[in-house]
Amino acid sequence: MKPIHLYSYYHISDIAVYTKLFDKIKFMREGVVIIYLHGPVGAGKTTFIKSYLSYLDEDSDATSPTFSLVNEYTAKGIKIFHYDLYRINSVKELYEIGMDYYFEQEGLHFIEWPDKFINELPPSNFDIHFNLLESSRLVKISDKT
Repeated sequence: MKPIHLYSYYHISDIAVYTKLFDKIKFMREGVVIIYLHGPVGAGKTTFIKSYLSYLDEDSDATSPTFSLVNEYTAKGIKIFHYDLYRINSVKELYEIGMDYYFEQEGLHFIEWPDKFINELPPSNFDIHFNLLESSRLVKISDKT
């Protein structure tokens, strides 16, 4: 039997709206949780993660892993991994940064640009799609668990 996919849409007109979204969506589960982030450059993927970390811990300071490729955080005892695969050009590079090692660790794994290596990544528990609107974002969250 195929899993049921639950979709929710959120109109994000201000970063403060993320708090209401995070109150509804519970990402943390036991073990490894994989969250794919889809959307064009500038759509708000990193802002989403920064907002989530602030939601968990006001003192957190998330940055984009564009150049480091992977950032690790701990907030309220939760390990959070943030990957940016935009600059990775081959499967070899993917493994050189230790992707297989990271996915063995329990926690939340937020992956930007997963479509580049979809066959090499574990299946997602959540898919989040960001669509740019004139002065806001439309965020679609699919819970696959």
